[in-house]
Parts: sequence; structure tokens; C-alpha cells
Amino acid sequence: MEDRKNISLRKALALSVVIHEKYGFQSKSGYDFSTTKLNVSSNLDGKGNPIPNSSRLYRQLFPSKNVNESDREKLDINFNHYVKAENIISTLQGFAFKAIERPLTSFEQSVLEIVSRDTINHKELGKVASFPNVYERKLSQEMWEDREAELASTSEWVGELSSRCRFDVVIENLRYLNRTESYLICASESNKNIIKFFLAENKFPDNLVESTKVSIEGYVKKQEISKYHHGKETVLNRIKFV
Repeated sequence: MEDRKNISLRKALALSVVIHEKYGFQSKSGYDFSTTKLNVSSNLDGKGNPIPNSSRLYRQLFPSKNVNESDREKLDINFNHYVKAENIISTLQGFAFKAIERPLTSFEQSVLEIVSRDTINHKELGKVASFPNVYERKLSQEMWEDREAELASTSEWVGELSSRCRFDVVIENLRYLNRTESYLICASESNKNIIKFFLAENKFPDNLVESTKVSIEGYVKKQEISKYHHGKETVLNRIKFV
């Protein structure tokens, strides 16, 4: 059993990678849509409740004496998981460069502090369990920023302002917002025009994923220049899939 105050960061992170690959990501506070994966194993306990990744990680490092060893979950960890752990550490250490551009958030500061060490304590396992998810989000966000910049260079406003219009679009990026329990959906029309809209979690279609081609109807609420990518974008509300 590990020393609770001196746990190997790389071992804990490699285990986190295995758990993330097998189950996707489940935080203590709620389901994280952004890294939901198809064909992952069931992530529910005997009572049907989702099991947070942090709990699975803790059980791997500090198995309960009340559970027979034969009944404990065995995870198949290999060299590739340690390689990915190193990639995650290297990528998250990049937050140091972000500090040159802007003040880091408290979460970014805590992540940077942890990945700058070789060992952690048991109270930091919750953050380490989330690192594969943070890593995938960061890569996904960087890819989307590149794609959004590409679209922004050609994007024009579409539809008629303050009117209900129909559009054929490709879903480009999905982002779940915990605070509002909704999704910010970014789409492209004619492979060049940026359309954005929000959907409440309880109205989100199960089969809606990035790269999906869909037809939608929506009220053209705004046509504006984005302060982020500086291109034209059309903002809809009251969305209906057709």
C-alpha cells in the first residue's frame, strides 16, 4: 500500500489514464459530457450510482481491507499508460506559459503546482484523477480554436435578424456549462459560416456529437463580431431539430 503522503505522481496518473480510458470521466459533482466515450464500461455501483474517477483511483492505491483481494478491481496498466502520463504532465506544465499571457485561475495554479512535483498526497488524488480529462479538454479546445479561426476568416452572417430561419449545419464543437446545466453548441453553415446556440441539458439529443450534420430551425437573435475570434457569427435561440 502506498504512503498516503508520498504517492508517486506518475503511478497515480498512469492509473488515472487507465480508469479514464475504461470508464470515461465522472467527477464527484456530476457527469462530464465533454469526454463521454462510446463503448466504455458501465460506471455504476451496485445501487446504480455513478462512481467518480477519484474514488476508483483511491481504491486502487488504498484498497479496503473489508473487500477480499479476489473481489477488487484489477486494472491492466502498461508502458503506454505511463507514456501518456508523461505527455499529460508535459502538456499541463504548459500552464506556466499561460501565466505570461494572463493570470492563471486557481485551478490552473493548483494543477501547475502538482505537475511540478514527483509525489503527491492522498488529498490531491481527486485532482490527479481529473488530469486525463483536463488534458483531453485542453487538446480539444486547442483544435477547436484552430478550426474556429479558420472559419472566422470566411464567416458571414446568415439568416434574417429577428426572424425564424432554417439552416443545414455541421456540429463543430460541444461545450457543457456546469453553471447553467446547458450546452454551448458551435456549428458551421456551408463549411464557412459560424452559428452558435445554447441547449438545455434536458433538451440535448442523445445522438448529437461533433461532426454530425443536422438541419435546425432557430430564431436569429444576434449577428455580431466575436470578441474572441474577431469573425462574424450568427447566434440563434429557440432551436428545433428538423
